[in-house]
Amino acid sequence: MAKSEASQQKTPVFVRDATGLTKQISGLDALGMVLSAMGLLYVFNAVALFPAIYPAANPIVTTFVGLLLILPFAGMYILLSLGMPRAGGDYVWVSRVFHPSSGFIINFTITVLSLSFIGSVAPWITQWAISPMFYDLYLVNHNASYLSLAMYLSGDTPTLLLSIFFILVAGVIAIVSSKLASRIVRYWTFLALIIGAVFVVVALSAGQSTFASNFNSYSGSNLTYDQIISAGQSIGAYNGIPSVFSFATLYAGALGLLGYLGFFYSAYFSSEIRQNRRSQILAQFGGCVIFGVFVTLIFVAEYLGEGPKFVQSIALLWYNGSVKFPFFFPPMGSTLSVFWTQNPALIILFNLAFAMTILAMDISILFTMSRSLFAWSFDRLLPSTFASVNNRTGTPLNAILVLTGVAVVYAYLAIYVYGLLASVFSYGTAGIFIAFLFVSLAAIFYPYRRKDIFSLSEPAAKMKIGGIPLVSILGGISFVLSIVIVYAIILPSIGVGFGAILLEGIIPTFIIGGVIYGIVFFVRRRQGIDLSLVGKEIPPE
Repeated sequence: MAKSEASQQKTPVFVRDATGLTKQISGLDALGMVLSAMGLLYVFNAVALFPAIYPAANPIVTTFVGLLLILPFAGMYILLSLGMPRAGGDYVWVSRVFHPSSGFIINFTITVLSLSFIGSVAPWITQWAISPMFYDLYLVNHNASYLSLAMYLSGDTPTLLLSIFFILVAGVIAIVSSKLASRIVRYWTFLALIIGAVFVVVALSAGQSTFASNFNSYSGSNLTYDQIISAGQSIGAYNGIPSVFSFATLYAGALGLLGYLGFFYSAYFSSEIRQNRRSQILAQFGGCVIFGVFVTLIFVAEYLGEGPKFVQSIALLWYNGSVKFPFFFPPMGSTLSVFWTQNPALIILFNLAFAMTILAMDISILFTMSRSLFAWSFDRLLPSTFASVNNRTGTPLNAILVLTGVAVVYAYLAIYVYGLLASVFSYGTAGIFIAFLFVSLAAIFYPYRRKDIFSLSEPAAKMKIGGIPLVSILGGISFVLSIVIVYAIILPSIGVGFGAILLEGIIPTFIIGGVIYGIVFFVRRRQGIDLSLVGKEIPPE
């Protein structure tokens, strides 16, 4: 017994005295990483998803509802990032406030679900961007080779090959250099904002009448613009723009939080950010506000440019798999741009911009979530190789390699076993907000359970209102909102299979995390390493 205790005392808590990660990320880089994770130009497909899932919700207001709901979470993550600015973010916080097991399970769930997002959207590059782009060019040029290429690319094999290619490209970029990865997503963010502005000008200058006329002339559909509206309304499409004040709008706003997921990514690499306080505020608060305003403007342009009745109708026809839906791809703003303009350069720009949005998101997720593996390894929950920092690249190369491989597997599942991954992806938001319940609890109790850490935090992290730490107040608000949001997300499927999705997709992720921790705990215990010591102190920078 004495020998065991002595060996535990000799074994360092962490794999080394310093992480080896350096502060080379600016506030604008962090902002770009966050906005890339959100995906500014995913608004092109959101215009189809919102009216399809919540026909009675006001699609323009839902984004601002989502913004109001997400800001308390952003405030909570910012303050915790200032209190414990370490790689791994919520893993470190929950581990230090409660126990390493809870921190690992929560962070493991967020990491796995985030990787599932890569796998789920990777096929969109081919099926929702490149293939529709060639179809649009076919409509304009009447060149049959474009149609043949569009149909070929929509198949499973080319979709899988291109998905793997772009995931590997994202992985290589994240591996080569943290500075390179952060610069790419930063400048892509600026470019995406410019492309969005061009899209707004094109859609609004052409207007609804031009869109309707071109749809009738170029779509190749057996149904006219007005007949699409009639067909959609016959199956429940809303007649016009829904009311601003409705429960449907509130629930849709909660669903819209899927777009804001990624707001917290800068917390995961806070130890690598210069001027952390200013940068976290810029990245998380600024990112949410920019995203909300940008998406709202694009929504307005799409609705006015297509016509509200048409948007509602064609979205529902697509979502319900109606035989009257005229295309083999979703009715996204980028793919329907051909009915505002027949300029090939603009058609290519909007479609490839959607593809680039996916690539930038992949870079952001692989870059950010590799810091989770790094943090687990640094705390000895994984082999130390995942906490190694490559001397040439300055990045956690092994961690990124593993995550890239997992993302490729998810892409395969998305294409060939889509029913399974669709369940995980559709309710991944719910799973992450279930995890946020525990992060919120950690924020509430942090100033009281870890007074030693809280007292040494920078002044901004210790702000109080009425004698109560602000981080605890925001944690309480976030806890309540998490419950509301999870309910709102699952509402459309209550009684229609959600139980199976919960048991097959979400809960097992938490359970797997618990099983992994249990195995590691007993292995380390036999090696004379007490993992409970991890929760006693925060890791070095």
